[in-house]
Amino acid sequence: MRLDVFFTPKEPAPADLSGRTVVVIDVLRATTTMLAALCNGAREILPVASVEEAVRRKEGLGRRDDLLLCGERGSRPIPGFDLGNSPLEFTAEKVRGRTLVMTTTNGTPALLAGGAGMTCYVACLRNASAAAAAAAKIGADTVILCAGRHGRYAMEDALCAGLLAHRIRSSADGLRMNDAGRTSLLLAKRFHKAIESVLPRTAGGRQLARAGYGDDIRFCAAIDAEAILPRFHERRVTV
Repeated sequence: MRLDVFFTPKEPAPADLSGRTVVVIDVLRATTTMLAALCNGAREILPVASVEEAVRRKEGLGRRDDLLLCGERGSRPIPGFDLGNSPLEFTAEKVRGRTLVMTTTNGTPALLAGGAGMTCYVACLRNASAAAAAAAKIGADTVILCAGRHGRYAMEDALCAGLLAHRIRSSADGLRMNDAGRTSLLLAKRFHKAIESVLPRTAGGRQLARAGYGDDIRFCAAIDAEAILPRFHERRVTV
């Protein structure tokens, strides 16, 4: 089994994803928020790349009371949308039984890219073990695709990738990894016991704190708080 880590969605070529299990992570915050929404009873999430596409997608689904527009730009809610991208917003009261049309700066483009794989899972720190167990059980060559931040490396995603890689390696004999995978393993080994203190110091964490979302960082840092593993299939994220 081969495991490759890519720190941004721009790095892999189509051949790097085709026929492989892909695990997409955006710790701060899109994949964490998607997980929170589904844990709280959302029916499905429809990720799109742009604000304009989100509006069109909702309009194309007709006049339905169960549709919500969700997303952010610059860590802040998009004007006119129902919800932003804070996982703490996606309570059962707001999302149970709803379909969410969602666009974020980094996470939804990464997920759309990851959809080119054979199977695409949505992961974060909060369901790291569930994602790793699924990839190891499938046994196919696997890609961990980090959303990054504005097309560049994001430490929180690389750290999460390292935790996933460590768990997969523990269950898969003879695992082969690329250099980014080995680098992420070293990062996880160094910081896995200090994630709650590391995340606020990352560029993404500092931006969230400035925007008033410090509580989100603590929520996103909780390793293995959930056992649910969402899947992205046919343009939808479901459990």
